[in-house]
Amino acid sequence: GGGGTERERGEGGGVSGLFKALVLLWGFNLDTTHTLHKLGDHGTFFGFSLALHQQLTPEPQSWILVGAPQAAGQGLLRGSRPGALFRCPITPEEYDCERVDIDGDGEESKDNQWLGVTVKSQGIGGKVVTCAHLYELRQRVNQPSETRDPIGRCYVLSEDLTERDDLDGGEWKFCEGRPQGHEQFGFCQQGLSVSFTPDNNFILFGAPGTYNWKGEMRVQLLNQTQLDLGFYDDGPYEVADQKQLNAQLIPVPYHSYLGFSVDSAMGIMSLGELTFVAGAPRANHTGAVVLLRKDNVYRLVPQHIFWGEELASSFGYSVATTDLNKDGWTDLIVGAPNFFDRKAEIGGAVYVYLNPFGHWDDQARPIRLNGTYDSMFGITVSNIGDLDQDGYGDIAVGAPFDGDGKVFIYRGSHAGIETKPAQVLDGRDFDVRRFGYSISGGLDIDNNQYPDIAVGSLNDAVVLFRSRPVIHVNRVISIDPQDIDLEQHNCKGRDGVCALCVCPDISGFSIPPSLFTHRSLFYSLQALVVHFEADTERRKLGLPHRVNFLGRSSLEPEYTQTEEVELHRQRYPVCTTAVFQLHESIRDKLRPISLAITHTIKPVPPRRHSGAKRLEKLAPVLSVSPSNTLYSEINFLREGCGSDKICQSNLKLNYQFGTRPLTSDLFTPLPKDEDDVQVFSLSDQRLVVLEITVTNMPSDPSDPEENGDDAHAAQLLITLPNTLSYAGSRIPPQVRALTIVLSEISVYVLLFQLKFSINLSTSNITIETTELTADLLLTTISEQPDLVPVTAFAKVVIELPLSVIGLARPHQLFFSGTVKGESAMTSLDDIGSPVDFEFVVRNQCVSLQTLGSAFLNIMWPYELANEKWLLYPASLKFEGHPDTHCTPTGALNPLKLHSSSLAQLPQPVNNVSSSQLISDSASERRKSLKLDCLLGSARCVLLQCPLHSFSGQAVLKIHARLWNSSFIEEFPAVSALELLVRANITVKSSIKHLVLKDAVPVMIYPEPGLADQYWIPWWIILIAVLAGILLLTLLVCILWKCGFFQRAHYKDKLPQYHAVKIPREDRPQFQTEKSGVVHKKEWATHWSDGTS
Repeated sequence: GGGGTERERGEGGGVSGLFKALVLLWGFNLDTTHTLHKLGDHGTFFGFSLALHQQLTPEPQSWILVGAPQAAGQGLLRGSRPGALFRCPITPEEYDCERVDIDGDGEESKDNQWLGVTVKSQGIGGKVVTCAHLYELRQRVNQPSETRDPIGRCYVLSEDLTERDDLDGGEWKFCEGRPQGHEQFGFCQQGLSVSFTPDNNFILFGAPGTYNWKGEMRVQLLNQTQLDLGFYDDGPYEVADQKQLNAQLIPVPYHSYLGFSVDSAMGIMSLGELTFVAGAPRANHTGAVVLLRKDNVYRLVPQHIFWGEELASSFGYSVATTDLNKDGWTDLIVGAPNFFDRKAEIGGAVYVYLNPFGHWDDQARPIRLNGTYDSMFGITVSNIGDLDQDGYGDIAVGAPFDGDGKVFIYRGSHAGIETKPAQVLDGRDFDVRRFGYSISGGLDIDNNQYPDIAVGSLNDAVVLFRSRPVIHVNRVISIDPQDIDLEQHNCKGRDGVCALCVCPDISGFSIPPSLFTHRSLFYSLQALVVHFEADTERRKLGLPHRVNFLGRSSLEPEYTQTEEVELHRQRYPVCTTAVFQLHESIRDKLRPISLAITHTIKPVPPRRHSGAKRLEKLAPVLSVSPSNTLYSEINFLREGCGSDKICQSNLKLNYQFGTRPLTSDLFTPLPKDEDDVQVFSLSDQRLVVLEITVTNMPSDPSDPEENGDDAHAAQLLITLPNTLSYAGSRIPPQVRALTIVLSEISVYVLLFQLKFSINLSTSNITIETTELTADLLLTTISEQPDLVPVTAFAKVVIELPLSVIGLARPHQLFFSGTVKGESAMTSLDDIGSPVDFEFVVRNQCVSLQTLGSAFLNIMWPYELANEKWLLYPASLKFEGHPDTHCTPTGALNPLKLHSSSLAQLPQPVNNVSSSQLISDSASERRKSLKLDCLLGSARCVLLQCPLHSFSGQAVLKIHARLWNSSFIEEFPAVSALELLVRANITVKSSIKHLVLKDAVPVMIYPEPGLADQYWIPWWIILIAVLAGILLLTLLVCILWKCGFFQRAHYKDKLPQYHAVKIPREDRPQFQTEKSGVVHKKEWATHWSDGTS
């Protein structure tokens, strides 16, 4: 466990500290300086497999057992490559490995049998097994019907690597004598994986080629004592049942390679039961790991299956078991070296299954450790024991294709496993390629009580890493007195003015007694160096220190002192003392004096050895957790805290935003809206002022002892957003204790009331800014639990005083000449008269940091309604802003024409001739037209130019050409044309606090000259005249025939009557029978009858 800080009040008048250092074994400790290298013959795959081994008889000896499956044969096997097993002593020599004599019989072919593909050791004084998984069972040799079945075989050796009992030898080939062929045991490949059980009673063989590559695992008794006592009914066990040989009992499909990796442990399914683990990296194309147990005399029964999560990830390629979190249950580690994630650049993975107390059906999601791209991370995983002896198991993971190869050391912990590697061993540092293909650990080779590990490679090299002892210091500091009373002398009776006395206590090593007196350890660890440093926090702020260590050396600064604690295998405390005194007349009597106490191991020079084969003794290392630096502090007694000596402050904070002229102290608060919230209008002011009022008054004036005491070490922490930055402050001259450090304003002691202001720059405000905020937090070491953060808030209204004006040069244009088609245009000069437009955008206030959503918009009339060119845009330039690009870019010079100095432009009619005067006189009677996109008489393209941050003005210039042919064709009889180009400023924003000023449209009026008259051919005029005469003659004839031309006389207009003579006697007035008066009608007319 780690040490903490505990303060105790001791007896006596001095300020002293007791520094107790309890040294525990902790941390990570593989030494990479004094490594041992063992090299084999080139191309033999020396290091393909390895195991650490210790023998006790006939004499104690430690070995590194190394498999070389492509080693050349000797003796009768000369000329072939049967493979070999080597034993390497623990010496600095590189080429002192010896070949182990295993089955030199040459009666059968053993070429390419890959002896040494696996090698395992039972540990100290245990047996060793190595296998040749491609050993062939040949029948009918040299006959046409010869068969070769790679059944594989294994060799078991005693602890001295010889055959000493009946269990030793190479008769471990259970597939021999069984039905051959790939669907049975013909491709058994026994020994591709092999392992011993933790109790060393059984040996495990993996045979992944059995039953059409379904795979098989065999568990066989290896305890000679039980065999001698006649216990023959304990196995052997197989998944398909050793008697039935029923492939249907195997819980994975064909081609799964069950048994590619094997392991076993107690406490996987239950605490008292042995569980076997078998990997099947091709099961269901993802891979699987099967947990099995012994069911009867001959069968292994599946209990649980873990399936891989990714196709072809080879989940189960390697397996390992250990207790990572020290809960008594064994955890499972599974390698998947072909796991791949392209986006995350993962190449290989290791799954860590923390044991859920045997309830695997309810297991949590495993922890996945990931390797780098194409690294084959997880091709081997190994239980390397407890490297630092902290009680938690540790594991190693190989990644032979990560650069030159790497081995990652992961440390177990209470949480299960630390996902960050505690140490990474890189093959590049040891000049070994494909480093990390095989790993073996868990055995102490150099007898320093710490397990070591060996790492193999595909480069015919093996490296042994030894573990260094780990020192863990448990530190307890006692300071007396805890507070410094400046009115009293704490160190009466001592030389000098003593303020602090510290004594470290080395009470001993928390390790086994055998190591406590270990000479090599104490030779390497002779002393601890303790370094004292005062006022560490104050000096970080750039403030001067206030203390002076009296016992420091002349080369050390005043605020430090270094002492050594000699170690002589003592079991009793050994102390050292560090004394400092305060400087006279210190001003800062409120900030505590911070202390940092660091301990390190005193380096020891290397010791010369009389024998060249003796190993260099490894010096211990300090634990990485907890830190070797302990922090503490000493406070001053507080004053101004009333009669009870308890400071109970009553700090209150108020604020308001406002403005203040640069030449005046007059503060003007910001106006408020209808919600009583202050509103800041950003137009041309550069600063906003935050006025803060802090008070410390008693809440109840009638009871001043309740609160309102001095607020010691009071601080006002101001946190500003990115839109505001500190630009100065105005502090009353009577308050000298207020200083400014970045965004912290520290007030040492607050009495009654303090008002000050902070100037904040608005240069970082953007048009997206909707509010001004500043987080204010008052803190004090006095007692006031009700202090909470306060957020100063104001709304923001942004005024953009942007204006735009425009003009055209020249403002009058003329068109004339002949009509040219678009395909005939070879240069800009062929189009027509040039015209330049200039748009000036003025910003009358301070530049905003970004105007990225403000745009200058140009409504450019590029063609007529009938899609004929009108005003051709040739180029565009934003003066002063070369990086500004207007959109769409394809609207500029779409025909990709260039100016030509040789071409002649259509000359404007500047000389006023008599013919022109006649034309002008005639054209005064013709109409004028307006070309405007808003009226539909022209079609426009919208040119948008982003307005980035600028002050003053920005000028946009557009060079264009009047399309002469369109005007000649479409407007031959128009006296004048008015062409409008509109410009305005818009803001693409949904922000409601934005006010846009002076968005003025600009209209351009080009005045074209008079076009030449079209000449009508004479024959058309002649035909028109003749047709008119003919039509007139025909009309006259028709009218004449109708009497239209006969003239009427006057007499013919009077009415004509024919007279009839009536005899007198017949007249009524002469009839006698009638009498009376004759009445004459008024309307009667007398006519002459023609007789008289």
